[in-house]
Amino acid sequence: MFEVVVALDLLSEIYSSFEPFQPPPKKAYVDCQDVRGGWEVTRELGRKITRSKQPTCQLYSGHRGVGKSTELLRLKEHLEQKKYFVVYFAADDEDIEPQDADYADILFACTRHLVEAIKLEQHNPLLNWMKDRWESLKDIALTEVAFDGLSLEGQISQFAKITTNLRATPDKRRELRQKINANTPSLVEALNDFIQEAQKSLSAKSANSRGIVLIVDNLDRMAETQEIGKPSNYDDIYLNRSEMLRRLACHVVYTVPIKMVYSGRATQLENNYDKPDVLPMIMIRNPDGTENKLGLDKMRELICRRIALIEPNLLQTLEGKVDGLDFPPVFDNGETLKNLCLMSGGHVRNLMQLIQKAIDWTDELPITGKAAKRAIEETRETYQKTVQESEWETLARACHLKQAYNDDAHLDLLFKRCLLEYRYYDQNDNLQIWCNVHPLIEGIPRFQDVLAKVRAL
Repeated sequence: MFEVVVALDLLSEIYSSFEPFQPPPKKAYVDCQDVRGGWEVTRELGRKITRSKQPTCQLYSGHRGVGKSTELLRLKEHLEQKKYFVVYFAADDEDIEPQDADYADILFACTRHLVEAIKLEQHNPLLNWMKDRWESLKDIALTEVAFDGLSLEGQISQFAKITTNLRATPDKRRELRQKINANTPSLVEALNDFIQEAQKSLSAKSANSRGIVLIVDNLDRMAETQEIGKPSNYDDIYLNRSEMLRRLACHVVYTVPIKMVYSGRATQLENNYDKPDVLPMIMIRNPDGTENKLGLDKMRELICRRIALIEPNLLQTLEGKVDGLDFPPVFDNGETLKNLCLMSGGHVRNLMQLIQKAIDWTDELPITGKAAKRAIEETRETYQKTVQESEWETLARACHLKQAYNDDAHLDLLFKRCLLEYRYYDQNDNLQIWCNVHPLIEGIPRFQDVLAKVRAL
């Protein structure tokens, strides 16, 4: 048994390295395509861009916290190596309010990030567009300054001021939406003129420049809202406004709420954009319930790489092993580490959250089996509160059959991550998709009782 006592600051560093809401550093990335049904971002999203002569528009989705942003940042790096100019932004950081988002918000956010990323000094169609409408827009920017009196940087900064004020002030948000919706064709035209000018500018600087790619992340965090007698904001953005979203004269990747992909609107999305790409879970168990060793190895590697960034010496291999799996001395033994991995269900953010909760119960390393158990029970309680009484039987049947039907009951459970979806290719190279209940729910007595009744039928 290897025991190590660390200073509080080191324990805090380890805790922070498992931040569940931030993509990991590049050195902590783990390639999980072998346990995600072969899904790999440069193939699934990248090749359509690099092999197409015309601008492309792709939709990308997945469960919250499964690792979508991490993969998009890898795509950005890959495309930059291929000589594309990539503009990536997380829409909910500064531009849109996830609980109240509309098409106009997204279009203006795209405009803002493009004009900030590529500073055209000579002919800038977007600044001209803003100048022509400044009298009606300057109150949203909360300024009385004349647009012509601003420097280039000052003019560009007005786009950011407007999006910031929109996010903070609902009344201004509605006002700008009305103005943008009334001027959508002219804004899209100015945006495309800007993109063409920007591509000329980039080509002049580098003969190898292959064009512009816009990646709009975190749109999947938008809540679905609907006013009586009107389509939901999801339908309005992705279906009714699909022509506008696809009209941008550069390659674009939009994230999309998984609730749309797992719904009756899926065929409409495919008709308008081609089939949306969905990032699968990491498969840590097989459909027959046995452990998937490769999946567990990947989850362990996710942990070890983050620890190595803090203190490489903490990864010294111990004598103890569990099923041949080495474990770092941050944990008291391999069973503790494996249990946390299994209880995550192959969901990366859940794993990060479980480890942080276990560290909450830890005063000095190593993290013990007892601390891990406390973390698991606390997280299990959250899932128990999430499941409604009418949903226990649906969960039990899905667990028994290892599949989810395409109805509202199953879709809601997938959306809430009570059901998890996995993919793999069988020995005949056929794609197999299957579902199971989240492992944390499996340990709830109410679920076990209902599952026993379902199996008895």
